[in-house]
Amino acid sequence: MRILASLLCLCFCLGSGLAVVAAAPPDSASTPGQPGNTNRSTPDRDTLVVGISPFLDAAVKDAVFRSLVRLIVADLPLKSKLEIHDAYNLRLIARVAIPDLPVFHSPKTRANQFAGAIGELKQFLARDNARPEGARPGSFTAAIRLPQFCEFLTQDHPPTEDAGRPAVLLIGSPLYEDAREPAFSMVGGYFPSDGHLRASREQSVYGLNQVEHSPPGPQVYWAYFGDPWLSDLHREKVARFWTLYLERRGGRLASFSADLATALAAFTAGLPGQTAAAHGWTADSRTTKLEMLRASRTVQQVDWLTGEAPESSPPPTQMVGPLKIGIRWSEDIDLDLYAAPGREAEFLFFQHPRSSEGYYFKDQRSSPGREYEFIEFETPVDVRQLRAFVNFYEGSRPGGPHGEVRIEFQNRIYSGRFSIAAATGNEGRSGQSQGAHWTKIPVLDILGISAPPTQAAASH
Repeated sequence: MRILASLLCLCFCLGSGLAVVAAAPPDSASTPGQPGNTNRSTPDRDTLVVGISPFLDAAVKDAVFRSLVRLIVADLPLKSKLEIHDAYNLRLIARVAIPDLPVFHSPKTRANQFAGAIGELKQFLARDNARPEGARPGSFTAAIRLPQFCEFLTQDHPPTEDAGRPAVLLIGSPLYEDAREPAFSMVGGYFPSDGHLRASREQSVYGLNQVEHSPPGPQVYWAYFGDPWLSDLHREKVARFWTLYLERRGGRLASFSADLATALAAFTAGLPGQTAAAHGWTADSRTTKLEMLRASRTVQQVDWLTGEAPESSPPPTQMVGPLKIGIRWSEDIDLDLYAAPGREAEFLFFQHPRSSEGYYFKDQRSSPGREYEFIEFETPVDVRQLRAFVNFYEGSRPGGPHGEVRIEFQNRIYSGRFSIAAATGNEGRSGQSQGAHWTKIPVLDILGISAPPTQAAASH
């Protein structure tokens, strides 16, 4: 009864003269390469879907609840359906269907009729859902698993011949994060390469298994909170990726906003938004490598690697401390840096870009001829135990590629050279027959440290 009384109070506040939003007209914008969209590519306004993160910050839950209650009791058109889902755990929270009866123009009637569904929504938002096991403090904030949610909706709503795009309002973070697939996380400035857009579902969580007569993807209106971005570049890269990702599924990213009211207004009105082509975004068909890239922060943070060659530095007096190691080269080829702080530690590289010790970074703003990437160990490492390699991944270079290694350690910058014998890349394959495509970085030599006899023998 308390829920019903609160809803009736909210309805009086909304006012009895609120106009019910009519179903939006079909989206007449043409998909690139498909002039004159058919009904299959227009938004389906009969069933609207809301996907909510179970990990929303408590400070925004009240605004989310009030906005969705208003949607139910005032803004939904007659003869429409609304489903509200947990977009991380892929569970139905509540479902309502607005009858095509004049009495349901009244918010008070709707509040009475749908009190049960609204109560389910309130209980969902009131719960303090536990983060996945082993999650770091502060992680998974407002997390949503969009790829899995798209698949869930396809299974939950078998396609019909004239089905249009399902209109989906997402309320949560646009940074993908899944405890079961941490290598694909977008947190910390990461975003997927365009290779993921060409991959199968078995190869990547962002991949897609194309099937004949596949249903259209969702028309997504995304509302997130705060500033989850490492930089403006990070936001642009993530927005671009999700736009291209949804269009590959036959959907569209119609709204992408940090303001819930803006996203909700676009959702209720069925605004079509802009295509990737309208933004000037196209997937790079040459990119097949599946990697998570990192948007750069500031130019100053990579001066140690991109600036003028450093003067000769004396050997360090201490062997343990935070360290950065990077490579730079001039050819339009793909080289990859691998590094681990010890024999039992994990290697950081493009497919494993972060660990408890540090992170891997590849520049995404340099033009060919000014390539670089680096690994930063944020926890102290013993340079005598550090292992680092360069692989010739892709491309062709007669005589083999060569470049420069730089190491920042103890506030000093050290420089050395590397070369690889192979004239073509091998896509990261390892083994005795692949030795010509790899080279070991002589870390101690670059630092000017004499290796102990046992270590020198092991290195040899």
